[in-house]
This record gives sequence, structure tokens and C-alpha cells, in this order.
Amino acid sequence: MNKVVIFVMCFLLFFAVGLSYSQEVKLPSAITVNPSVAQTKTLDINKDGVPDVIYYRDGGFIDKVEADTNYDGRHDVLVNVKDGKFESAEVDFDYDGKPDKKFTDQEAFKKWLNENRPDFKDALDKADWRFDLMKF
Repeated sequence: MNKVVIFVMCFLLFFAVGLSYSQEVKLPSAITVNPSVAQTKTLDINKDGVPDVIYYRDGGFIDKVEADTNYDGRHDVLVNVKDGKFESAEVDFDYDGKPDKKFTDQEAFKKWLNENRPDFKDALDKADWRFDLMKF
């Protein structure tokens, strides 16, 4: 009888250790980044603790970028990206919350950016938007 009890206790102990081990092994997969889930990344240009640029990714590539170029807390530049390539940019010059100009030509937007918001050049002037958002 003692041997049976010892055997059952050993089996239960082995099962409990195996169960907790399998739960520990599964934990890292729960924190991996899923590229099919929408993600954002922010950038603080003027280092005041408030994000000035927000990158949005839904799927494999960045699909939208919002920027607050006058640091009032509201975005005034919106860059639309499709399949990792520049599609258009909308700019609110008078900061009333409505876009005043739409750029469909990346070179024209780049020229405007260099002349009017050069501190945002590195954040908004990308030839290829296909990069890992989490490593940026």
C-alpha cells in the first residue's frame, strides 16, 4: 500500500512540475510582436516629453504618420503611405485643424519640408517606409 501511495504522489509531483514548466515555456510567445496587429511609435522632436510624430502601422508597413510641427498638441501634417511608399501628405498651414494643401508628389513635399520644417526632415522624409517600427 505504501508503494502505491508513494507512486501516486511522485506521479502527481511530476505532473505538477511538468505543467508549470509547460506554462513557463509558453510565456515568451505571449509577448512576441504580431505584425498583423496595429501598432504605433512616437517621436519627440523638441525633447519636451510630448510626442511630435506618431507612426501608425497596420500590418506589415507604416500606413500613416501624423506630425505636430508647431508643437501645439494637434497634428498639422499627415503623411499617407501605401505598401511602404509615399502616397500623399496633407498640411494645415494655418493650424485650424483642416488641411490647406495636399501633396501627391513626394519631391514637392520634400521641398516644402526642407524649406518650412527642416527639424522634421528626418522624421517625415522617407523614401522607403518599410522598416521595423519597433526598432526605429
